[in-house]
Amino acid sequence: MKLSQLAVRFAVTPFGAALDRLCVRWIGHSPVSMIFSRSEGVDYNPPLLLTTKGRRSGQERTVVLPYFAAGKGRVAIVGSRGGMPTDPHWALNLRADPNATLFLRRRSVAVEAKIATGAERELLWGSITTRSPVYLTYQKRAAGHRELPVFVLSARDGSSLR
Repeated sequence: MKLSQLAVRFAVTPFGAALDRLCVRWIGHSPVSMIFSRSEGVDYNPPLLLTTKGRRSGQERTVVLPYFAAGKGRVAIVGSRGGMPTDPHWALNLRADPNATLFLRRRSVAVEAKIATGAERELLWGSITTRSPVYLTYQKRAAGHRELPVFVLSARDGSSLR
């Protein structure tokens, strides 16, 4: 088993996910993302923490996610879930309530999310898959079930996220 597979298996345990979130919050980096990036041959970019409100529980839920520039001071995130047939829980939460908080570059920012569609999605998708081709594999796995959603996050106060 590859090191990246072990890292991902560890990261999806409650302890692993908590440790990864703690690392991002305090040192700004994710050990799991570093290992995964190196094993997939893509450039490592420090991830962000996204906090959404649970659509059923109403409780805050925080996940570590890679992000990509989306122009105009915005960032994009992909609801890939490794190509599984359903969206990740955080994506379902954003669909139910687009208001969230992200922690990026050691600061917390209130954001609003929208799903990119049409030409905007195609432009972002091309940029994302050029930088991180693993998303093409995830989309192939999800084919017939869903199109991987690309969410664009904008600061609610109009400030730049980049």
